Amino acid sequence: MKCMRQPRFLLGKGVQITNLIEVHLPAEQWRAIVKLARARGWTFSMMTRFCVLRLASKTASKTGIEWTPRLREVHDKAKLRISIARAEGQVHRHMLCLYGDDEKLIRVAAMDLGITMSAFIRLALQLYLHLLAMEKHSKWYVTDAHLVENSIRLVEQMTIFAAKAGPFPLLHELHSWHWELESYW
Repeated sequence: MKCMRQPRFLLGKGVQITNLIEVHLPAEQWRAIVKLARARGWTFSMMTRFCVLRLASKTASKTGIEWTPRLREVHDKAKLRISIARAEGQVHRHMLCLYGDDEKLIRVAAMDLGITMSAFIRLALQLYLHLLAMEKHSKWYVTDAHLVENSIRLVEQMTIFAAKAGPFPLLHELHSWHWELESYW
């Protein structure tokens, strides 16, 4: 489904919403997304995108992601939650906005795990939604800058070591972006 109306902050920018995905979520999971989005002042789609892109970036890495017992347990728990919600008629239809090539990334990551895109999104929410709810004094707290970087654009950090004239190495941080710098809003 193509998005007909773009958000105001994307008008005149290089990146537009290219697709929408409808995902069926259990009602209690949807309420958690709504609560977090209102507490942080961001959109529902942004909360979901953070979780999904975090899991997709792990599957896209060199090592990839494999079915560990913990991941299998979380996936089974997510399947059970949606099946109970469907039986009780408490399913919410969540519209997830996708920018640029996000659909390809999510589709490939889901294919690597051998599950559907909807199941992949529910798995990512089950794994990472609690990170967004952590309090500020927690070591796992997701700051607003980190949330924006990882829910709208994927930012990859690489550390490069270089030897200088002395015996101590010089540490450089190089930020690598997968888009043109002019397209960033």
